[in-house]
Amino acid sequence: MSAVLGPLSSAKNVDGRPEGPPMRYLAMLGSVLLLMLTGVVMVLLASTWTAVIEKGDPFSLFSRHVIYVAIAVFALLFSVGRDYRRWRRLAPALLAVSAFSLLLVIMRGRVVNGSSRALDLGPFSFQPSELTKFALVVAVASFLDQRRYFLDRLDRVTVPVGVCVGILCGLVLFQPDYGTAAMIGFIVLGMMWAAGVPFRHLSVLVAPGLVVGLFAVLEKGYRMDRVKGFLFSTEDVEGAGWQATQGLISLANGGLKGTGLSSGHAQWGWVPEAHTDFVFAVVGEQLGFIGAMAVLILLGTIILTGFRTAQIAPDVFGSLLAAGISIWFLVQVMVNLLGVLRLAPITGVTLPFISYGGTSLIINALAAGLLLNIARQSQ
Repeated sequence: MSAVLGPLSSAKNVDGRPEGPPMRYLAMLGSVLLLMLTGVVMVLLASTWTAVIEKGDPFSLFSRHVIYVAIAVFALLFSVGRDYRRWRRLAPALLAVSAFSLLLVIMRGRVVNGSSRALDLGPFSFQPSELTKFALVVAVASFLDQRRYFLDRLDRVTVPVGVCVGILCGLVLFQPDYGTAAMIGFIVLGMMWAAGVPFRHLSVLVAPGLVVGLFAVLEKGYRMDRVKGFLFSTEDVEGAGWQATQGLISLANGGLKGTGLSSGHAQWGWVPEAHTDFVFAVVGEQLGFIGAMAVLILLGTIILTGFRTAQIAPDVFGSLLAAGISIWFLVQVMVNLLGVLRLAPITGVTLPFISYGGTSLIINALAAGLLLNIARQSQ
């Protein structure tokens, strides 16, 4: 930790006194680390039943998650100590690797529940769509910065961004992963809006996106089942609405103070995917309303300090990059929570820094470190 905070200690105020790291930096860093620690505990409690059923070892998923957290902390510290401006030179390579990985996962990826989203790398797996989010945020921030004087030109800004995003989202849809494709679209639209692209130009991208999204839902039966499970969950509690209904029951069981660690019914198989996209139901049941609000406050701290960092970043690239990462975290949190609360269809999107999922956790930590580096340079 001293390596992260060390360069800041040499900063000076105008009167010559040492200047420490800005409070938003410390708040953001503390929130990320506390969320990771919470995730370790929650994954241990939520994955026991699944690990016994799948592996015969109650700690198999937990031990793997601990390794993911260790790598994520290293990724966080690495990106904190690396000047954010150096990432823009890697943007083309990151996009190329993302596109190639998405093609590879379509052809040779591991199929789970009808979707091919991950590449097997020995004992671990890699999910290219998570890297795609990171690559696009860096690339779009760099592109919008370079063409900041042409934001009102469809041919110079909107069309090139739309083509690039359309190709990558199309590859994600072929996996198929509708939730991640929609997230990528929202993130890029938010960055373009933050940069100052006219709203009428953004509508040019939104219209075809909605058409493709509607077709994607109607074209695959299981996606329509998810929509029906959301719209008619109370009418099909034991079918399409089972996961959402059990998630709400778990949250209700928690009450104000929770049932206590290792208590409740969510972790014993009643809530499918309790350790991944429904980990918030486990948090709400075992830690109660107070614990759930604490998690939301920590997530909100990261997002709000990220937007504040975007306002006072040293340059336009840093501002757009901070805005893009903050929008990314905001969209991912909202999609996950709305699914758990039965306010939107379930998409399988994880809760940042808490849910089980190696690629998602590591890439989120890498992005958080990048955001912290911008905050550190925004005295």
